[in-house]
Amino acid sequence: MSQQALSPRSVEPSRFNDDDWARGHVAAGFEPVAHAFAATIRSGAALGAACTIIHRGETVVDLQGGWQDRSRQVAWQGDDIALVYSLTKGVTGMAAAVAVSRGLFAYEEPVADIWPEFAAQGKGAVTVGEALSEQAGLAAIDFKLTLDTMDDEDAICAAIARQKPNWTPGDYAGNHAYTLGWIASELIRRRDPQRRSLGRFFAEEIAAPLGIDVFIGLDESFDRSRIARIAGFGVPDLFLHHTTMPWPLTIRMCLPGTLAFRTLNNPLLLQGPGALDCEAFWRAGQGAAGGMASARGLAALYQVFAEGGERLGITRAVMNKISSGHRYPRKGLKDRILALDMYYSHGFEKPFADWEYARSRNAFGSFAVGGSLAYADPEDEVAYAWITNQLGTGKWDDPREKIVRDAFYACLENRS
Repeated sequence: MSQQALSPRSVEPSRFNDDDWARGHVAAGFEPVAHAFAATIRSGAALGAACTIIHRGETVVDLQGGWQDRSRQVAWQGDDIALVYSLTKGVTGMAAAVAVSRGLFAYEEPVADIWPEFAAQGKGAVTVGEALSEQAGLAAIDFKLTLDTMDDEDAICAAIARQKPNWTPGDYAGNHAYTLGWIASELIRRRDPQRRSLGRFFAEEIAAPLGIDVFIGLDESFDRSRIARIAGFGVPDLFLHHTTMPWPLTIRMCLPGTLAFRTLNNPLLLQGPGALDCEAFWRAGQGAAGGMASARGLAALYQVFAEGGERLGITRAVMNKISSGHRYPRKGLKDRILALDMYYSHGFEKPFADWEYARSRNAFGSFAVGGSLAYADPEDEVAYAWITNQLGTGKWDDPREKIVRDAFYACLENRS
Protein backbone atom coordinates (compact mmCIF):
# COMPACT_ATOMS: atom_id res chain seq x y z
CA MET A 1 0.00 0.00 0.00
CA SER A 2 1.56 3.28 -1.02
CA GLN A 3 1.02 6.65 0.63
CA GLN A 4 -2.54 7.81 -0.01
CA ALA A 5 -4.77 10.64 1.08
CA LEU A 6 -6.81 9.98 4.18
CA SER A 7 -10.56 9.73 3.78
CA PRO A 8 -12.62 12.74 4.89
CA ARG A 9 -13.49 12.78 8.59
CA SER A 10 -17.20 12.36 7.95
CA VAL A 11 -18.20 9.82 5.32
CA GLU A 12 -21.14 7.63 4.41
CA PRO A 13 -20.63 3.94 5.25
CA SER A 14 -21.31 3.02 1.63
CA ARG A 15 -18.32 5.09 0.51
CA PHE A 16 -15.96 2.39 1.74
CA ASN A 17 -14.81 -0.27 -0.69
CA ASP A 18 -12.18 -2.97 -0.30
CA ASP A 19 -9.34 -0.46 -0.63
CA ASP A 20 -10.70 1.68 2.19
CA TRP A 21 -10.48 -0.85 5.04
CA ALA A 22 -6.91 0.28 5.75
CA ARG A 23 -6.04 3.94 5.23
CA GLY A 24 -2.62 5.51 5.63
CA HIS A 25 0.60 3.97 4.34
CA VAL A 26 3.19 1.25 4.71
CA ALA A 27 6.77 1.23 3.48
CA ALA A 28 7.76 -0.97 0.55
CA GLY A 29 8.03 -4.56 1.70
CA PHE A 30 5.46 -4.16 4.49
CA GLU A 31 2.32 -4.52 2.37
CA PRO A 32 1.28 -7.75 4.19
CA VAL A 33 0.85 -5.68 7.36
CA ALA A 34 -1.78 -3.55 5.61
CA HIS A 35 -3.59 -6.69 4.42
CA ALA A 36 -3.61 -8.12 7.96
CA PHE A 37 -4.81 -4.82 9.43
CA ALA A 38 -7.56 -4.47 6.82
CA ALA A 39 -8.75 -8.03 7.48
CA THR A 40 -9.59 -7.12 11.08
CA ILE A 41 -11.66 -4.12 10.03
CA ARG A 42 -13.30 -5.90 7.09
CA SER A 43 -14.37 -8.81 9.30
CA GLY A 44 -16.10 -6.50 11.76
CA ALA A 45 -13.95 -7.78 14.62
CA ALA A 46 -12.86 -4.21 15.35
CA LEU A 47 -15.14 -1.19 15.08
CA GLY A 48 -12.04 0.94 14.54
CA ALA A 49 -8.30 0.64 15.03
CA ALA A 50 -4.98 2.31 14.34
CA CYS A 51 -1.43 0.98 14.13
CA THR A 52 1.92 2.74 13.86
CA ILE A 53 5.24 0.89 13.74
CA ILE A 54 8.67 2.52 13.61
CA HIS A 55 11.75 0.48 12.69
CA ARG A 56 15.25 1.94 12.86
CA GLY A 57 13.81 5.44 12.92
CA GLU A 58 11.59 4.91 9.86
CA THR A 59 7.80 4.82 10.14
CA VAL A 60 7.17 1.64 8.16
CA VAL A 61 3.49 1.28 9.12
CA ASP A 62 0.94 4.03 9.77
CA LEU A 63 -2.59 2.67 9.33
CA GLN A 64 -6.10 3.54 10.43
CA GLY A 65 -9.40 1.88 9.68
CA GLY A 66 -13.01 1.66 10.70
CA TRP A 67 -15.04 4.10 12.68
CA GLN A 68 -14.88 6.50 15.57
CA ASP A 69 -18.04 5.19 17.21
CA ARG A 70 -20.99 2.83 16.87
CA SER A 71 -22.89 5.20 14.56
CA ARG A 72 -20.32 4.40 11.83
CA GLN A 73 -20.62 7.90 10.44
CA VAL A 74 -17.13 9.23 11.20
CA ALA A 75 -13.97 7.50 9.95
CA TRP A 76 -11.03 6.96 12.29
CA GLN A 77 -8.25 9.33 11.21
CA GLY A 78 -4.53 9.15 11.87
CA ASP A 79 -4.51 11.89 14.50
CA ASP A 80 -7.52 10.57 16.44
CA ILE A 81 -7.02 9.50 20.04
CA ALA A 82 -8.81 7.03 22.28
CA LEU A 83 -8.87 5.94 25.89
CA VAL A 84 -6.05 3.38 26.03
CA TYR A 85 -6.63 1.90 29.49
CA SER A 86 -3.54 0.02 30.79
CA LEU A 87 -1.33 1.22 27.96
CA THR A 88 -1.19 4.19 30.34
CA LYS A 89 0.96 2.12 32.70
CA GLY A 90 3.78 2.03 30.18
CA VAL A 91 3.48 5.79 29.71
CA THR A 92 3.69 6.19 33.48
CA GLY A 93 6.72 3.88 33.50
CA MET A 94 8.41 6.23 31.04
CA ALA A 95 7.59 9.26 33.19
CA ALA A 96 9.12 7.45 36.18
CA ALA A 97 12.22 6.67 34.11
CA VAL A 98 12.61 10.38 33.40
CA ALA A 99 12.20 11.16 37.10
CA VAL A 100 14.79 8.55 38.09
CA SER A 101 17.22 9.78 35.42
CA ARG A 102 16.92 13.29 36.83
CA GLY A 103 17.65 12.11 40.35
CA LEU A 104 14.22 12.75 41.86
CA PHE A 105 14.28 9.23 43.33
CA ALA A 106 15.87 5.83 42.69
CA TYR A 107 14.29 2.48 41.90
CA GLU A 108 16.13 0.99 44.89
CA GLU A 109 14.92 3.69 47.31
CA PRO A 110 12.20 2.80 49.84
CA VAL A 111 8.93 4.49 48.98
CA ALA A 112 8.62 5.52 52.63
CA ASP A 113 11.80 7.62 52.37
CA ILE A 114 9.93 9.77 49.85
CA TRP A 115 6.41 9.34 51.27
CA PRO A 116 6.69 8.58 55.02
CA GLU A 117 3.00 7.79 55.52
CA PHE A 118 3.35 4.90 53.09
CA ALA A 119 5.23 2.89 55.74
CA ALA A 120 1.97 2.05 57.55
CA GLN A 121 0.79 -1.57 57.78
CA GLY A 122 4.24 -3.06 57.20
CA LYS A 123 5.06 -1.34 53.90
CA GLY A 124 8.18 0.46 55.09
CA ALA A 125 10.62 -1.70 53.13
CA VAL A 126 8.79 -1.54 49.78
CA THR A 127 11.07 0.03 47.19
CA VAL A 128 10.11 2.28 44.31
CA GLY A 129 11.06 -0.52 41.92
CA GLU A 130 8.82 -3.02 43.71
CA ALA A 131 5.91 -0.57 43.78
CA LEU A 132 6.25 0.22 40.07
CA SER A 133 6.56 -3.52 39.37
CA GLU A 134 3.16 -4.13 41.02
CA GLN A 135 4.62 -6.17 43.89
CA ALA A 136 3.51 -3.89 46.74
CA GLY A 137 0.21 -5.66 47.39
CA LEU A 138 -1.89 -2.56 46.79
CA ALA A 139 -4.05 -3.79 43.92
CA ALA A 140 -7.30 -3.41 45.88
CA ILE A 141 -7.87 -0.51 48.26
CA ASP A 142 -10.64 0.03 50.79
CA PHE A 143 -11.32 3.59 49.59
CA LYS A 144 -14.54 3.75 47.56
CA LEU A 145 -13.72 5.19 44.15
CA THR A 146 -16.23 7.01 41.97
CA LEU A 147 -15.92 8.87 38.70
CA ASP A 148 -16.46 12.06 40.69
CA THR A 149 -13.59 11.40 43.12
CA MET A 150 -10.95 9.74 40.94
CA ASP A 151 -9.15 13.06 40.48
CA ASP A 152 -8.85 13.59 44.27
CA GLU A 153 -5.25 12.42 44.53
CA ASP A 154 -4.80 13.70 48.08
CA ALA A 155 -7.63 11.55 49.45
CA ILE A 156 -6.76 8.50 47.36
CA CYS A 157 -3.05 8.59 48.15
CA ALA A 158 -3.84 8.95 51.86
CA ALA A 159 -5.96 5.80 51.55
CA ILE A 160 -3.17 3.97 49.72
CA ALA A 161 -0.67 4.97 52.41
CA ARG A 162 -2.79 3.52 55.22
CA GLN A 163 -3.87 0.43 53.27
CA LYS A 164 -2.93 -3.01 54.55
CA PRO A 165 -1.24 -4.89 51.70
CA ASN A 166 -3.27 -7.55 49.88
CA TRP A 167 -0.23 -9.87 50.20
CA THR A 168 3.26 -9.66 51.67
CA PRO A 169 5.06 -7.13 49.44
CA GLY A 170 7.61 -8.76 47.20
CA ASP A 171 6.12 -12.26 47.47
CA TYR A 172 3.85 -11.84 44.46
CA ALA A 173 2.85 -9.33 41.81
CA GLY A 174 -0.69 -8.49 40.83
CA ASN A 175 -2.39 -6.09 38.47
CA HIS A 176 -2.55 -2.72 40.24
CA ALA A 177 -5.33 -1.75 37.84
CA TYR A 178 -5.65 1.83 39.09
CA THR A 179 -3.34 2.27 42.06
CA LEU A 180 -0.07 2.14 40.11
CA GLY A 181 -0.86 5.55 38.63
CA TRP A 182 -1.53 7.24 41.95
CA ILE A 183 1.56 5.71 43.54
CA ALA A 184 3.75 7.00 40.70
CA SER A 185 2.09 10.41 40.83
CA GLU A 186 2.66 10.78 44.57
CA LEU A 187 6.32 9.84 44.22
CA ILE A 188 6.77 12.54 41.58
CA ARG A 189 4.75 15.14 43.53
CA ARG A 190 6.82 14.58 46.65
CA ARG A 191 10.19 15.06 44.93
CA ASP A 192 9.51 17.35 41.96
CA PRO A 193 10.60 20.92 42.86
CA GLN A 194 7.36 22.19 41.31
CA ARG A 195 5.28 19.50 43.07
CA ARG A 196 3.63 18.57 39.79
CA SER A 197 1.26 15.65 39.46
CA LEU A 198 2.13 12.79 37.13
CA GLY A 199 -0.15 14.19 34.42
CA ARG A 200 1.36 17.65 34.47
CA PHE A 201 4.92 16.30 34.75
CA PHE A 202 4.34 14.06 31.73
CA ALA A 203 2.71 16.83 29.72
CA GLU A 204 5.43 19.40 30.36
CA GLU A 205 8.55 17.24 30.43
CA ILE A 206 7.72 14.57 27.84
CA ALA A 207 4.66 15.15 25.64
CA ALA A 208 5.25 18.84 24.88
CA PRO A 209 8.94 18.50 23.94
CA LEU A 210 8.14 15.53 21.70
CA GLY A 211 4.99 17.10 20.23
CA ILE A 212 2.95 13.91 20.68
CA ASP A 213 -0.74 13.23 21.21
CA VAL A 214 -0.44 11.28 24.45
CA PHE A 215 -2.17 12.60 27.57
CA ILE A 216 -2.53 11.64 31.21
CA GLY A 217 -5.42 13.98 31.87
CA LEU A 218 -7.04 15.54 28.82
CA ASP A 219 -7.12 19.33 28.73
CA GLU A 220 -10.49 20.95 28.11
CA SER A 221 -9.06 22.68 25.03
CA PHE A 222 -8.49 19.40 23.17
CA ASP A 223 -10.79 18.95 20.17
CA ARG A 224 -13.30 16.30 21.30
CA SER A 225 -14.19 15.48 17.67
CA ARG A 226 -10.82 13.68 17.51
CA ILE A 227 -11.78 11.13 20.18
CA ALA A 228 -12.69 7.61 19.06
CA ARG A 229 -15.36 6.35 21.44
CA ILE A 230 -15.13 2.97 23.13
CA ALA A 231 -17.46 0.07 22.33
CA GLY A 232 -17.13 -1.92 25.54
CA PHE A 233 -18.42 -5.17 26.91
CA GLY A 234 -20.52 -6.12 29.90
CA VAL A 235 -20.10 -8.91 32.40
CA PRO A 236 -22.52 -11.22 30.50
CA ASP A 237 -20.23 -10.95 27.45
CA LEU A 238 -17.40 -12.53 29.45
CA PHE A 239 -19.51 -15.68 29.68
CA LEU A 240 -21.47 -15.56 26.42
CA HIS A 241 -18.53 -14.50 24.23
CA HIS A 242 -15.65 -15.96 26.23
CA THR A 243 -12.37 -16.11 24.32
CA THR A 244 -8.97 -16.38 26.01
CA MET A 245 -9.59 -14.66 29.35
CA PRO A 246 -8.81 -17.19 32.10
CA TRP A 247 -11.96 -18.73 33.54
CA PRO A 248 -10.72 -18.30 37.14
CA LEU A 249 -10.43 -14.54 36.54
CA THR A 250 -13.83 -14.34 34.83
CA ILE A 251 -15.47 -16.05 37.78
CA ARG A 252 -13.55 -14.28 40.55
CA MET A 253 -14.19 -10.80 39.17
CA CYS A 254 -17.91 -11.50 39.56
CA LEU A 255 -17.70 -12.87 43.12
CA PRO A 256 -17.87 -10.19 45.87
CA GLY A 257 -15.08 -10.49 48.37
CA THR A 258 -12.45 -11.92 46.03
CA LEU A 259 -9.32 -9.89 45.40
CA ALA A 260 -10.12 -9.71 41.68
CA PHE A 261 -13.61 -8.38 42.42
CA ARG A 262 -12.29 -5.77 44.85
CA THR A 263 -9.60 -4.64 42.40
CA LEU A 264 -11.52 -4.57 39.13
CA ASN A 265 -14.94 -3.39 40.35
CA ASN A 266 -13.83 -0.30 42.22
CA PRO A 267 -15.10 2.14 40.92
CA LEU A 268 -17.39 0.47 38.37
CA LEU A 269 -19.40 -2.33 39.97
CA LEU A 270 -19.90 -4.92 37.21
CA GLN A 271 -20.33 -2.22 34.56
CA GLY A 272 -17.35 -3.16 32.39
CA PRO A 273 -14.45 -0.95 31.31
CA GLY A 274 -16.42 0.83 28.59
CA ALA A 275 -18.12 2.90 31.30
CA LEU A 276 -14.82 4.70 31.90
CA ASP A 277 -14.97 6.31 28.46
CA CYS A 278 -16.43 9.59 29.65
CA GLU A 279 -15.40 13.20 30.14
CA ALA A 280 -14.80 12.87 33.89
CA PHE A 281 -12.33 10.03 33.42
CA TRP A 282 -10.59 11.61 30.42
CA ARG A 283 -9.78 14.65 32.53
CA ALA A 284 -8.92 12.87 35.79
CA GLY A 285 -5.30 12.16 34.89
CA GLN A 286 -5.48 8.55 36.09
CA GLY A 287 -1.98 7.21 35.52
CA ALA A 288 -2.76 3.49 35.32
CA ALA A 289 -5.84 3.31 33.10
CA GLY A 290 -6.86 6.83 32.09
CA GLY A 291 -4.44 7.77 29.32
CA MET A 292 -5.68 9.16 26.02
CA ALA A 293 -3.46 8.63 22.99
CA SER A 294 -3.13 8.13 19.28
CA ALA A 295 -1.22 5.17 17.89
CA ARG A 296 1.16 7.65 16.27
CA GLY A 297 1.80 9.34 19.59
CA LEU A 298 2.45 6.10 21.45
CA ALA A 299 4.80 4.80 18.76
CA ALA A 300 6.72 8.10 18.72
CA LEU A 301 7.05 7.97 22.51
CA TYR A 302 8.30 4.39 22.52
CA GLN A 303 10.66 5.25 19.66
CA VAL A 304 12.53 7.62 21.97
CA PHE A 305 13.16 4.67 24.29
CA ALA A 306 13.88 2.24 21.45
CA GLU A 307 16.74 4.50 20.38
CA GLY A 308 18.14 4.78 23.91
CA GLY A 309 16.20 7.59 25.57
CA GLU A 310 18.76 10.34 25.05
CA ARG A 311 16.18 12.85 23.79
CA LEU A 312 14.51 12.74 27.21
CA GLY A 313 17.72 12.53 29.18
CA ILE A 314 17.27 8.89 30.15
CA THR A 315 20.54 7.62 31.58
CA ARG A 316 22.22 4.47 30.37
CA ALA A 317 21.80 2.94 33.85
CA VAL A 318 18.03 3.51 33.77
CA MET A 319 17.76 2.12 30.23
CA ASN A 320 19.67 -0.96 31.34
CA LYS A 321 17.29 -1.51 34.26
CA ILE A 322 14.23 -1.15 32.05
CA SER A 323 15.65 -3.49 29.41
CA SER A 324 16.91 -6.13 31.83
CA GLY A 325 13.82 -5.99 34.04
CA HIS A 326 13.06 -5.94 37.76
CA ARG A 327 13.68 -9.10 39.74
CA TYR A 328 10.83 -11.62 39.82
CA PRO A 329 8.56 -11.80 42.88
CA ARG A 330 9.86 -14.26 45.46
CA LYS A 331 7.03 -16.74 44.85
CA GLY A 332 6.89 -16.59 41.07
CA LEU A 333 5.08 -14.74 38.30
CA LYS A 334 1.49 -15.82 38.99
CA ASP A 335 -0.57 -12.63 39.01
CA ARG A 336 -2.72 -12.51 42.17
CA ILE A 337 -5.48 -10.71 40.28
CA LEU A 338 -5.41 -12.02 36.72
CA ALA A 339 -4.85 -15.70 37.66
CA LEU A 340 -2.06 -16.17 35.10
CA ASP A 341 1.65 -15.48 34.87
CA MET A 342 2.70 -11.89 34.14
CA TYR A 343 6.06 -10.16 34.32
CA TYR A 344 5.61 -6.59 35.60
CA SER A 345 8.68 -4.38 35.69
CA HIS A 346 9.19 -0.66 36.43
CA GLY A 347 5.75 0.29 35.09
CA PHE A 348 5.91 -2.01 32.06
CA GLU A 349 5.23 -5.62 31.14
CA LYS A 350 8.21 -7.61 29.91
CA PRO A 351 8.35 -10.61 27.58
CA PHE A 352 8.72 -13.94 29.35
CA ALA A 353 8.30 -17.62 28.55
CA ASP A 354 4.50 -17.53 28.26
CA TRP A 355 4.27 -14.28 26.32
CA GLU A 356 7.00 -13.43 23.83
CA TYR A 357 5.37 -10.40 22.25
CA ALA A 358 8.68 -9.22 20.76
CA ARG A 359 11.74 -11.00 19.37
CA SER A 360 13.94 -9.82 22.24
CA ARG A 361 13.55 -10.16 26.02
CA ASN A 362 14.89 -6.58 26.24
CA ALA A 363 11.52 -5.26 25.04
CA PHE A 364 9.17 -3.44 27.40
CA GLY A 365 5.65 -2.11 27.01
CA SER A 366 2.09 -2.69 28.11
CA PHE A 367 -1.12 -4.30 26.94
CA ALA A 368 -4.60 -3.16 27.82
CA VAL A 369 -8.02 -4.62 28.49
CA GLY A 370 -9.71 -5.05 25.14
CA GLY A 371 -6.60 -5.93 23.13
CA SER A 372 -4.41 -2.85 22.60
CA LEU A 373 -0.61 -3.17 22.81
CA ALA A 374 2.35 -0.77 22.69
CA TYR A 375 6.03 -1.44 23.30
CA ALA A 376 9.66 -0.71 22.46
CA ASP A 377 12.36 -3.23 21.60
CA PRO A 378 15.74 -1.47 21.69
CA GLU A 379 17.56 -4.56 20.41
CA ASP A 380 15.39 -4.76 17.27
CA GLU A 381 15.03 -0.95 17.13
CA VAL A 382 11.23 -1.27 17.00
CA ALA A 383 8.50 0.95 18.43
CA TYR A 384 5.01 -0.49 18.07
CA ALA A 385 1.47 0.67 18.87
CA TRP A 386 -1.88 -0.94 17.97
CA ILE A 387 -5.03 0.48 19.54
CA THR A 388 -8.73 -0.18 19.09
CA ASN A 389 -12.01 1.25 20.30
CA GLN A 390 -13.80 -2.11 20.36
CA LEU A 391 -12.85 -4.03 23.47
CA GLY A 392 -12.28 -7.75 23.10
CA THR A 393 -12.72 -10.28 25.93
CA GLY A 394 -9.33 -11.97 25.80
CA LYS A 395 -6.02 -11.60 27.60
CA TRP A 396 -2.85 -10.69 25.71
CA ASP A 397 -2.25 -11.61 22.06
CA ASP A 398 -5.67 -10.39 20.95
CA PRO A 399 -6.05 -12.08 17.53
CA ARG A 400 -7.00 -8.79 15.86
CA GLU A 401 -3.71 -7.26 16.96
CA LYS A 402 -1.53 -10.34 16.76
CA ILE A 403 -2.09 -10.93 13.04
CA VAL A 404 -0.75 -7.42 12.41
CA ARG A 405 2.28 -7.94 14.64
CA ASP A 406 3.01 -11.35 13.14
CA ALA A 407 2.80 -9.88 9.63
CA PHE A 408 5.21 -7.13 10.62
CA TYR A 409 7.80 -9.54 11.99
CA ALA A 410 7.46 -11.77 8.91
CA CYS A 411 8.20 -8.72 6.76
CA LEU A 412 11.12 -7.83 9.01
CA GLU A 413 12.56 -11.31 8.55
CA ASN A 414 12.27 -10.96 4.79
CA ARG A 415 13.92 -7.55 4.90
CA SER A 416 16.93 -8.78 6.86
